[in-house]
Amino acid sequence: MSGEQKVRTLAALCYVPFAAVVPCILLLLWYPHSDFAMYHIKQGFSAFVIWFLSLVFVWMFLMPGLLFWLVLLFYSIKIGNGAFHGLKPVFPGLRTISPLVPAESVYRHLTGEAFPRH
Repeated sequence: MSGEQKVRTLAALCYVPFAAVVPCILLLLWYPHSDFAMYHIKQGFSAFVIWFLSLVFVWMFLMPGLLFWLVLLFYSIKIGNGAFHGLKPVFPGLRTISPLVPAESVYRHLTGEAFPRH
């Protein structure tokens, strides 16, 4: 598997519900210079938070919550597929949240080194 294919595969896995943290961290550690990777890391972490917040919504409002989960699942599959094909699709509602993800700080805490600038 080529390096670009690995990046695309990990980027697609950043949208797997409730398991996105592992591929996001691997992508961050292995490809910190890639703008494509950083884009999907930030969106993947944001989507991960939304999935966990949706647990509360489902618990409080069963039927609307399940519908919300189905919509999240649809967009996770759609965005993950786009990432696998090398695209940068936008997860609806995360355009304003994902830039706030402190990926550089996470890198620094995981490696003990400053985030490499390109």
